Amino acid sequence: MSAPNRPPLLSVKLVVGLLVIALGIILLGQQLLWFEAWQVLTWWPLALSALGLARLVQDGPLSFRGHFLIAFSVAGFLQQFGPWGLLERWWPVFLVWAGIVVTLRALLPSPGGVQTAKNPPQPPQAPQSWDSEARPDPPQVKP
Repeated sequence: MSAPNRPPLLSVKLVVGLLVIALGIILLGQQLLWFEAWQVLTWWPLALSALGLARLVQDGPLSFRGHFLIAFSVAGFLQQFGPWGLLERWWPVFLVWAGIVVTLRALLPSPGGVQTAKNPPQPPQAPQSWDSEARPDPPQVKP
């Protein structure tokens, strides 16, 4: 494949597929008594971070969805592993973060330039005439 046609290395579909594989391996390890699944699943914010990073790579650095997923994963890390009470005290920082992203999206042009519609409007077609002269003869059915 040439460089312009190459799909991005990190995509949301790839991350979702890898997360499903990882979840299957974790649950298999639980069934085979290798480890307790809940100990591994406490790291769920890593999955959201991976999805957020993939969304940022796919949609650009000002992707609101990417920043939302990363912010949610940071909140998850703080809740799971941070000092007690840190998230309860500092949650307004996430509002500031969202405001900065929205403001930058409004001020900076999109990476692709002017956005165009995915399906551009079609030019109007001339109306068809319903005169008997304009219509072809219907096919004749032989008995």
